[in-house]
Amino acid sequence: MVAKSMNVSNVLVLVIAAAVFTLHGTEAAQYTVGDELGWTIPPGGAATYASWAAKHSLVVSDILTFNFAVGEQDLALVTKEDFDACNTAEPLFVFQEPGDFIFESEGMYYLTCTFAGHCAKGQKIALYFAPSGGSPSPSPAASQSADDAAAVKFVSKKEYGFKKLMPVTMKSL
Repeated sequence: MVAKSMNVSNVLVLVIAAAVFTLHGTEAAQYTVGDELGWTIPPGGAATYASWAAKHSLVVSDILTFNFAVGEQDLALVTKEDFDACNTAEPLFVFQEPGDFIFESEGMYYLTCTFAGHCAKGQKIALYFAPSGGSPSPSPAASQSADDAAAVKFVSKKEYGFKKLMPVTMKSL
């Protein structure tokens, strides 16, 4: 009888632990892109942000903070082709102020800075967002389009405590 109640207790503890782990796993994580460096021309070139991205398993609804000096940097969402070529002539969207961003759809996102020479000096990052609870491996044919760009939301710092999302208001070049 004692052995049976210990087994039931062990199973109950495992079930509770699994539930807590599952619930915790669905919470959005928050990351600062580039950590202390922030979003700027990296001293180590493009490998700096590629290394940062490789260290993080991002999932849909994670919050990314892009810190940069207004007027000295910006953040542009571009296609893979423009990312690879550092072509910032026609970005999908441009954010001219730093902030917190939530990516609401799985897939690859290509981000850079539109200031002259910044992309070529390494201020660019490719990020893959897995579905919540999914495996963090990019799909080989993933590409960015204007329709997919609507899946990025800006989170107002003032309203962040309530996680109220504002529609993205961006300037297109």
